[in-house]
Amino acid sequence: MRTANKIIINADDFGYSDVINSAVLRSFQRFLVTSASLLVNMPGFDHAAGLVQEHACLSGVVGVRLNFSEGYSLTSAIRDCERFCDGGGRFVLQDGRRLLLLSSHEERAVYEEMKAQLEKALMAGIRPSHLDIHHSLHAQWPVACLMAKLGREYGVPRMRFFRNLGPHMRGVRGIHRRWFLRVIWRYMGVTGPDLSGDADDLLGLPAKRRPMGKNIEIGVSPRVDEYGDLTDRSGKGLQWKLRPVIDHRHTMSYTGLPVRAGGWRLVDMLNKWTIPVEGVQAKFR
Repeated sequence: MRTANKIIINADDFGYSDVINSAVLRSFQRFLVTSASLLVNMPGFDHAAGLVQEHACLSGVVGVRLNFSEGYSLTSAIRDCERFCDGGGRFVLQDGRRLLLLSSHEERAVYEEMKAQLEKALMAGIRPSHLDIHHSLHAQWPVACLMAKLGREYGVPRMRFFRNLGPHMRGVRGIHRRWFLRVIWRYMGVTGPDLSGDADDLLGLPAKRRPMGKNIEIGVSPRVDEYGDLTDRSGKGLQWKLRPVIDHRHTMSYTGLPVRAGGWRLVDMLNKWTIPVEGVQAKFR
């Protein structure tokens, strides 16, 4: 007998705006999503934090979506990093930009900003169920290392990583993603879904190749259209899109993921590894 998958349905962009916050809340109330990732440096944060306190369906299922690609920074040091911010402190980094190395100043500034964003959520009474990062910047090796370090320091071992389901896993790109996640999970003490993607990634697989017995995360971006109906960012009806993958006997939030034992060996090793980058000492952590 084939073992059923456990499905996490995660709503992105909670905190982006009041309108999106309301769409996320309605998605929870209609049992379409089981988890959400909160942007703390966007205009809708205060509204989102209030919703978490007011609605039991949001309790314990909201993670922090670290953001280095939209909005304004919360700390001053990162504003001096031209790869991350413009002169006014607005984030300009996009997911297509490669960050193979960080200078020591960039590393300290990025980690300081990560801590500030996480602590803003904690100060609002939100205990994150997981860590995430906007626009998949955790696919950048030095950012992933810092994110793992943050999870270790604050006791948040569950993390959401980039898509590794469907056509994104073909060819060299797929080999790189498999290797990357294997290192993250085995050596950094990080727990995450076995597979992550959207509903189309899962349903697009031939029936014989669909995974079984896995923890799978399906990402959605709830919106409200001009008629007041819930849609995904793509414009498709949210309930229609998720109906083929929702089975409430087998859905869960991030807190349902079993925490992997061990890890952190690579983080500890990289803490001690320094190499020169353009005359500046850069560290991996």
